[in-house]
Parts: sequence; C-alpha cells; structure tokens
Amino acid sequence: MLLAAGREAQSMDGFAHVFLHVALCKAMVRAAPATTFAMHVRMAFRTGDTQFNKSFSVPRGDGSDAVVEFDVPRGVYRVLVEAPKYGCSASDFLEVLPDANRNVNETLVDGPPAPPQPVMLLDGTAPTSFLYVRPTFVLLDKNVACNQPLGPLVTSPVRVEYDQGSYYVWLYSDPQMERQGQYTVALRLRTPASTAHYVGFRSRFPCRGRAFRATFR
Repeated sequence: MLLAAGREAQSMDGFAHVFLHVALCKAMVRAAPATTFAMHVRMAFRTGDTQFNKSFSVPRGDGSDAVVEFDVPRGVYRVLVEAPKYGCSASDFLEVLPDANRNVNETLVDGPPAPPQPVMLLDGTAPTSFLYVRPTFVLLDKNVACNQPLGPLVTSPVRVEYDQGSYYVWLYSDPQMERQGQYTVALRLRTPASTAHYVGFRSRFPCRGRAFRATFR
C-alpha cells in the first residue's frame, strides 16, 4: 500500500479528512514497480456541483492498492476515480461527516465508469461499544408491527463500514425488489442471550423516484 503525494496532517475545521484506499485494476497491477500513475478523483454533490477535483501522482510500488488523502466538507457525494492512461475507473455514492477521518475503499475496474447502483445511505455516530451488540441492518415487511412476529427477513445486498465512532451503510436495490414493493429498514442488535432486538426506521426502502439516492441519519 502506497501513499500519494499531497498528504495533510489532519482535517480542517468542519471538514473530513478522507483516506481513499484504491484497489488497482489489472492493467495497473501489471505495470513495473517503478511506474507512477496519474489518478484523478472527483467528488460532486447531488446538484452536480464539483466539490473536489484533483489528479494525484501515485507510485506503483509492490502492492495492489494505493491511498490518496484530501479534505472535503460534510455532504453526500458521488465519487468518481479514474486512471485515464489505463482505462480504469470506479464510481460510488458516499457520505462524509465533519471533523473526522473517513476511510473509503474503492476498486478500479477496466472500462469507463458505470452508473452506480440505486442505493439508500444511512450513517451516524456511535461509541465503540456499539460493535459489541453486532449491529446489522435488515429489511422487514412494511406491515410488521412492534412486538409482533417478524416473518422472513428480506434479502438485500448491504454494505456496512465502521470508522472511528461512525458508521456508514449502503442498502442496494434492484428492479425485482422495486417491483415487489417497499420494506421497512431495521437495525438488528444481538443480546448476550443470543436473542435479537429490531429497531425500525420510518424510512421505506427502496426509495423510488430519486435520481441521486436517499440518505437517512
């Protein structure tokens, strides 16, 4: 793992310091260790306004990934990472909270950037002890009532990252799920007795009619 030039010591007030971990595509991995890559990173708001737009010089080294660092203000972004010479790219949605470090993992793949999958983002802060209850985000039938049997859980791709007192969740949808209706998002917490508590959100998933994506805290 190699660090690109332009490192900041810490985040500025009201900004997040982002450590962007980028897994290299096949063409980049085949390059000689002494090679230096040009990697372009762009982060834009839902309005399309670009908040961050910079090219980094990244040494190849002996690893299969690289890290670049920068500061951005709080917000929900579409991030686009490109290595133009090698025809590799990555695209994603992500949330950034202020006054904190934010570790982001992206994987470069061959070809032009594909449109990101429809996704609902959830984020927030929590103490480290929160991890002891093994939190997991699940989907329930929207008609489930409190203190009533849950029925079968709905399968959906879920990505969760915990980062220094913060958590970030991606709930991915697909056309089949959207045809089946909407569901209740719930947080499942495990107890020492191996039982589980479910805390439901008022939001519904998938969120229809949104061109960007939906975010809830």
